[in-house]
Amino acid sequence: MDKGMYVLSGSMPVHDDLETEQIKRVRQHLGGFATVYLAHDHTANSVSLHISGLMLRDDARSIEKRIEKFAEENGTAGAILLSEWNGFSDWFMVGLNWHVQCLIKLEAVQEHFTRLIERDLDFLVRLERSECDSANLTPSMLRVCVDN
Repeated sequence: MDKGMYVLSGSMPVHDDLETEQIKRVRQHLGGFATVYLAHDHTANSVSLHISGLMLRDDARSIEKRIEKFAEENGTAGAILLSEWNGFSDWFMVGLNWHVQCLIKLEAVQEHFTRLIERDLDFLVRLERSECDSANLTPSMLRVCVDN
């Protein structure tokens, strides 16, 4: 198996009563795999992280599983982290399950929108009148041009 350079970075919101010991345990656990930077910002109630090192893909997955567990136990919302391994970048979503599901759906919508932009499409959008706007009888048509 080939080793590759791995980097996981970003920040996540955490409970205001997060104990220093919890961060120390994560540092110690991941310290065998990589260089680990974890910092708790007490004012913003967030943890910033930067984990990096030359490792196998399985080791990178182990790190991500540990960070997922930390985020589930201590997070207050979902967070999007940047995961890079061997030159390939990807979003890594952690936190409360419901929030992560919403972030995954948002990512899927973003991918579809990116494909539309790549095709340099023009499309016509019909805006439906709301109940409050029913007195206005002018047709609601809008042309949208998506450019790079």
